[in-house]
Amino acid sequence: MSATHAGARRTGRTALLPLLALAAAALAIANLSLAFLAPSRPAAAPVRQLRRSHLVARNAGTGLVWPSPEAEAKFKKDGDIPMYPTHNWQEDMAAVLPATTSLPNPPVMIGVAADSGCGKSTFLRRILGALGTEVKPGHTAIGDMMTVLCLDDYHINDRAGRKATGLTALDTKENDFELMDAQMSALKAGKAIYKPIYNHDTGFKDAPELIEPNKVIVIEGLHPIMDEGVRKTLDLGIYIDIVNEVKFAWKVQRDVAERGWTEEQVQEDIQKRLPDFSAYVDPQKANADVILRYEPSDKGLPFLKVKLIQKKGGAFPTVTLSTAVELSGTPGASLKMYDDDWYGSPVTVLEMDGEIDMSNMEEQLDEVEKALDGLGGKTPSEFKEAMVNLKSSPGSQNGTGLFQTIIAMKVREVYEKLTSVAA
Repeated sequence: MSATHAGARRTGRTALLPLLALAAAALAIANLSLAFLAPSRPAAAPVRQLRRSHLVARNAGTGLVWPSPEAEAKFKKDGDIPMYPTHNWQEDMAAVLPATTSLPNPPVMIGVAADSGCGKSTFLRRILGALGTEVKPGHTAIGDMMTVLCLDDYHINDRAGRKATGLTALDTKENDFELMDAQMSALKAGKAIYKPIYNHDTGFKDAPELIEPNKVIVIEGLHPIMDEGVRKTLDLGIYIDIVNEVKFAWKVQRDVAERGWTEEQVQEDIQKRLPDFSAYVDPQKANADVILRYEPSDKGLPFLKVKLIQKKGGAFPTVTLSTAVELSGTPGASLKMYDDDWYGSPVTVLEMDGEIDMSNMEEQLDEVEKALDGLGGKTPSEFKEAMVNLKSSPGSQNGTGLFQTIIAMKVREVYEKLTSVAA
């Protein structure tokens, strides 16, 4: 953990400082100091464990900003766990509580770190396909086997609160790593939690929801690998790395068409977020087990060069290439492998530049699948079939779909290894 983040976390523990996010409505607090030390407080009285049936409806949001005297007056703890009142805790609610079910093995924890708009939804569909399971859509997607947690829920302040503090959602001071650490550790230990909810539609913090442990728990968002305590609960850390030139091209395509923005407005938005992204999100890629990196193709944008960067001897089971592959078509694609260094760690890199000929997709995927070693497929053609099943999904024609599918199969391999499920 960097000295900068360690300092931010220590400050967050004593000063209980704010978070960051998107822009929003007013509630200006002039000359708000974010670095003061909170006075010591007596431990809160023991809390009564609640279930959904005990909860009562309340108005959306809290109207509170952390830090402020009003919020300080409502501060409490669950044991040693600080409970910021901005999370909209309901009366007597606990941060951690016994689970109603037990699992034969600790949950397999997967962290996926990425900026917004990086195609995480399609990625998660590929993981679900490899595991042969489904999740029910909702604020937190939950299924019989997998739960997907969005770490935006750990923003300390709501949208109006961040407007008041002047901090973005990317800033570590606007994210409750203390609670995130405690709750991820609790899930790993087979306990249940009341997880905060950040409502993206309203910008409010809704009342927390009860989350039980599950066989696989995916935590995705801006900071799943940032905090050392959270990182230690992960069995696999994945980072999606998009260079600025590609990010700009993607955001132009989305925001100009869907939001009516100009290219200049898109560039301004990226530049506004860049300092915080560089300081608080991007450093995580040094600690990830596998990195999915997007660069402009040697053939030029909009074509992509996509890299699967695998740490040698790490938690990600390495996939190699027996021979380089050249795929015909317009623009065509090349697939190669080489060794490299990634922030001081030796890595094996698979690189795909260009695109599959979608009119000849199955034949070209056959060629790719035969050249890949270590896939761990259940059948000789599982990789090809998984790609074809999601043929219409974004990125299926380039290294996005190819490497996402490989990662999904490796997530299954990690799960089976840790839970002793026969391959």
